[in-house]
Amino acid sequence: MDPKDKVVIITGASSGIGAAAARAFAAAGAQVALAARSTDVLEQLAAELPGQPLIVPTDVSDAGQARRLVEHTVAERGRVDILINNAGVGLSSPVEKLNPADLDQALAVGLFGPLYTIQAAVPLMRTQHCGQIINVSSVIGVQALPYLGGYAATKAALDRLTDALRIELLGSGIVVTLVRPGTTRTDFRARRLGQGREQRRMAPAGVTPDVVAQTLLRAARREPRVAYVTLGDRLRLVFAAMAPTLTERALAWSFSWSDE
Repeated sequence: MDPKDKVVIITGASSGIGAAAARAFAAAGAQVALAARSTDVLEQLAAELPGQPLIVPTDVSDAGQARRLVEHTVAERGRVDILINNAGVGLSSPVEKLNPADLDQALAVGLFGPLYTIQAAVPLMRTQHCGQIINVSSVIGVQALPYLGGYAATKAALDRLTDALRIELLGSGIVVTLVRPGTTRTDFRARRLGQGREQRRMAPAGVTPDVVAQTLLRAARREPRVAYVTLGDRLRLVFAAMAPTLTERALAWSFSWSDE
């Protein structure tokens, strides 16, 4: 779908991948609706963008707010063509010390948030006989990293939800796409939930949010089932599937947990 003149909802738009996606889609001529909890940050972002971005302060973990996000966008713009579920919460902890309350919060945003927006948007898209849902997951949802098990669980759950939705919507005119970034240079580490400790060794710095945003833009245009940001991300999962034991041993060596 050519995003020009299309109405695009982007959740988690206040920073990182979401803000970069807002810039990319607005530059491509889309009518963007920006959703995040921080009104001030959304207003600052909207001031940078061409056109007339719609600002919809939203906590997607609240079903009512997620529904109002879609309803308000329709009231102001008449339709929703593309829904990008990007909002998520980082979570870092060894599984044996994982706080269930932190996992609940991460799931509320990273799984239930997309569920709520999907349930609000799909009936509308059915009446339009077209639309696209893009869920932003992670390669970690397929191959977990140590000390990120809780975060990986939220992304794995989102993957399966997306797969089922795609099958259920076959023939409806609604396209469902899963985007799996690898490591991305955002403020994930600074804002994540968990015990606030650091791994002694970390994964490579990764790509910028702008690179991920361009992948989202291509996914809107090409409408693939699954999209990866880099060839390395895809090859990483191929290697993990072919040599799982070797992959796990390499990850165990590469990451260690500091109790300092």
